Amino acid sequence: MENVGSYREYVRLAIENFARKDAERRYLLVNAVKDKKVERVLDIGCGAGQELLPFLEKTEAFCVGLDAAEEFGEVGTEFFAAKGFTENFALIRSQGEKLPFEEESFDVVLCRVALPYMNNRRTIAEIARIMRSGGVFLLKTHAPAFYFVMLWQRLKTFNPKQIAYPLICLTGSVWHQFTGRQLQKGFWKGKEVFQTERFLEKEFEKHGLRIEGFLSDTNPQTPSFVVVKI
Repeated sequence: MENVGSYREYVRLAIENFARKDAERRYLLVNAVKDKKVERVLDIGCGAGQELLPFLEKTEAFCVGLDAAEEFGEVGTEFFAAKGFTENFALIRSQGEKLPFEEESFDVVLCRVALPYMNNRRTIAEIARIMRSGGVFLLKTHAPAFYFVMLWQRLKTFNPKQIAYPLICLTGSVWHQFTGRQLQKGFWKGKEVFQTERFLEKEFEKHGLRIEGFLSDTNPQTPSFVVVKI
């Protein structure tokens, strides 16, 4: 975000969209772990932090929102206070590739369409490090289909800049899949990459993680995984 004003607008829109969801979708994540003892929850790339609200409402867990945006702490704190939450949460400005937490610190980790913007391998390794044994990782990603659909839609605009972005993301993603290296410097800084289930399975296996199932909001463009730490 360019400034506090634009970030406030982003937060406002994110909260409005979240509020419009029906109860099943709003409480999807907290219900996914309702049978587990949840003491600490981390949301990586949390944006407005709206996904933490159900955990604050329905559990006694301490919730941590982490995001790299410069305005995140100030605006996020105002948002939680407006919702009546003044404790049991912390907002930290940091990156998923280097989480500022000790090993086995969290029972539940959320990362909802934020991994495409991060160094995938480093972030997955960090998530595995800070998860407790038996912990749950609720991950939503961009599959290759997301960018093919975006490309198809933008072809209709005849706008070269609009069309170029999904092509750039697909190119960087294919390079990442075949070489194991993620382009993140210079021109490639901030560009997204897709995640395939096969890629995730391989990376998870390295760190004692396993895909256990899928949430009901999964679809071909944005699959939604339930991952456990073995």
